[in-house]
Amino acid sequence: MASSPASSKQVFIGPGLSRFKLVVTVIGIIAITALVLWIAIHQGASVLASTIIAILFILGFAIYLRIVAPIPFTISLEPDALVRRNKSGEDVVIPWENLTKIKEEFFPNGKRISVIAYRKVTEPGMKAKAWAVYRDDVTDLDGLAEALKQNHPDTCQWESETVHE
Repeated sequence: MASSPASSKQVFIGPGLSRFKLVVTVIGIIAITALVLWIAIHQGASVLASTIIAILFILGFAIYLRIVAPIPFTISLEPDALVRRNKSGEDVVIPWENLTKIKEEFFPNGKRISVIAYRKVTEPGMKAKAWAVYRDDVTDLDGLAEALKQNHPDTCQWESETVHE
């Protein structure tokens, strides 16, 4: 089968949630919680039910933020496969011969928005869309797209699309 001409491993990094955003979010949640508790102390027992509900909403919001926080990952162009590894241990390995399509999306001004990798479906329940990365997800989206453009096999379709027109 056709293989990628990638002779050396190239790695692109998705850093996940930055320390700054994490610290600002934690400080904001602590400040809102302190405000709710301060109001509860000054208003007395009449706002006990409202305070409990507010604390539950804040706790639910914090849990939601934890769930949707971006996980750090790497995308590697290896000689035998395209590999996306998450810090959580979830790996998506696509042998070059199973890579069917790479799609890149652009804004009308020419700025690249995303790169999406599609693979052959080889088992039940597997989806053709392997992964998508967006401009804010990876440190060098343009570099990733150019490396994929240079290294994708001949059997892989390359598609460019302008969106949000």
